[in-house]
Amino acid sequence: YCYQKMHDKNTNNYTMNIKEKINKITMSDKNLIFNNIKILPGYPAAIYKNDILIMADFHLGFENEAAKEGVFVPRLQLKKAIETIQSIIKKWIKPYKFVINGDLKHTFEKLTVQEREEISKFLSVIKDYFDEIILVRGNHDNYVSIITDRFDVILTESFEPDEKTLLIHGHKYSTEQLENKELIVIGHEHPAFKVFDEMGSITKYPCFLHVPLRLKKKSVLVLPAAGYYQTGNPVTLDVTEYLSPLIKKHGIVEEATPIIFEYGKEAFEFPPLKIVSELLVNEDISNKI
Repeated sequence: YCYQKMHDKNTNNYTMNIKEKINKITMSDKNLIFNNIKILPGYPAAIYKNDILIMADFHLGFENEAAKEGVFVPRLQLKKAIETIQSIIKKWIKPYKFVINGDLKHTFEKLTVQEREEISKFLSVIKDYFDEIILVRGNHDNYVSIITDRFDVILTESFEPDEKTLLIHGHKYSTEQLENKELIVIGHEHPAFKVFDEMGSITKYPCFLHVPLRLKKKSVLVLPAAGYYQTGNPVTLDVTEYLSPLIKKHGIVEEATPIIFEYGKEAFEFPPLKIVSELLVNEDISNKI
């Protein structure tokens, strides 16, 4: 399934070593749970105690902004966002609260016509599925309150489902926010993981990333982007490549664990990035990790 492009004589051995370290995980697997937050296999989503659905980085309105840069794509972002939430509720569970962990919209400097239309449509559909919707403000969510106020969405800088867990978007943080917290859940990074098949072709999968911090008993769980066109930034051992200042300053990225998935299918937990890198004998590949 992964990283099978190796030097000739060692190909089978190294492929097997990596495969042995990959865990296929299901909804009942305890490996999915971080401080009462459970990853939903097959979706860019997590759930807290079966009560609170958590997603991030929908980036509604992306298509029109991409068109301004000469990139023309079908308007699928809104459709896919609604379908994903409906599929989660149908297949897994119906939580009573929905937390969007930042970047509901795409444009920084204004609220565009497409964003206005699509955020209104999105909230008008999903409000019937939840008793409460919370938007943790992301760096793209400027002027979003013009729409969210009409739907009684709670707009906040952070959310704490319990005393040890903190949800922030990830583009900024304060030391005070981290006090007494064990797990910090962020978006912002749009993490992805590159997989090589036996023919040497590359596929990029969205992933969750669990990153230990150089702070006592603290770690970060990075959510994949929920936006259909936000295909992700490849995870790396180079800490300077990450967007979040929390990971840049405190992240132990060599111990970061990626959990990749395909939409509607299984999830696979890989070993820490340092171990994956050490198992690769092809230098051109390992340098991309």
